[in-house]
Amino acid sequence: MKNLLVYDEREPALTALAGLLDEFRQGHIVAPAAEWKGMEQHTRSLTARWNERFPGFPSEYFPYTSFRGERHRGRRDAFLKNLIVQLLADRGSTETTVVNPACVFGRHACDLASRLPRVRVIGTDIDPRWNRMYRLVRGRRIPDNCSFVTDDIFAPHVDVQPTAVVFFGACGAVSDAAMDYAIDSRATYLMCRTCCHDNIGGNVAITQRRGSVNRVFRFKNWAYGRMKRKTRYAGYYFSDKYTRSAYPRSEAARGVSTADEFQAVARNSPDSDICRAIIDLDRYLHLVEKGFRVLYQGEVFVAERKV
Repeated sequence: MKNLLVYDEREPALTALAGLLDEFRQGHIVAPAAEWKGMEQHTRSLTARWNERFPGFPSEYFPYTSFRGERHRGRRDAFLKNLIVQLLADRGSTETTVVNPACVFGRHACDLASRLPRVRVIGTDIDPRWNRMYRLVRGRRIPDNCSFVTDDIFAPHVDVQPTAVVFFGACGAVSDAAMDYAIDSRATYLMCRTCCHDNIGGNVAITQRRGSVNRVFRFKNWAYGRMKRKTRYAGYYFSDKYTRSAYPRSEAARGVSTADEFQAVARNSPDSDICRAIIDLDRYLHLVEKGFRVLYQGEVFVAERKV
């Protein structure tokens, strides 16, 4: 398998970010026609690079910010899982360890272990109850090369050198913490799908609009707000390391936006693909600044550390 495309990643991502921020400032969000036009115009070059390297990404004729779009995240997870297997299977006899933070039930970790029998797969999560529940359902079918460790991704202590850090939808700042774990642990690969962009920077406020998706997100954040106030839930979704002032994450994005604007973007993200992409492109730039080559499409990242 040839290496990921080598190119100046900051320039196209920063150009796309600046263009989408302009769309946000002009209020060109939420309306499907405006969303699609803005996304197509400003992310075209990033999409082309992704498609050249990883063709066949599951495209949909509806926004991700719809119930159908939310439901079809599973298709993107399946596509991402195929990429992970493809990239890691090509390592041959090289010792390979995969860490899956925020694994919740551990289903994806088990699937990867089944498809990569020579790879050590470790799922981690702060709450072991969901993983125990999944193991009871799955029974003896847990692969021998798959294990679970109770761990707080905001203060990780897993004593391994991961070849790859992978996750399949980590809420808000949990995505950022998992990305920083990949950076700090010197992982070769980071392959993941983000979600719940509204919960960056400790935010639980949502811009109120009509629509079922918006109402569901407001209820979710009402529940998260209650959890945030209770010390026994410390480490679940929020951390003092990822407060409002931690965003934008990248030096490049700080040159074109502010923490206050990113909070406004987050509060609009349940209804806006543009807002979700703004947050993800800042993450893209952060990874580039930390020494990764990055490809991005539809909330999915594939990043490889530069040699």
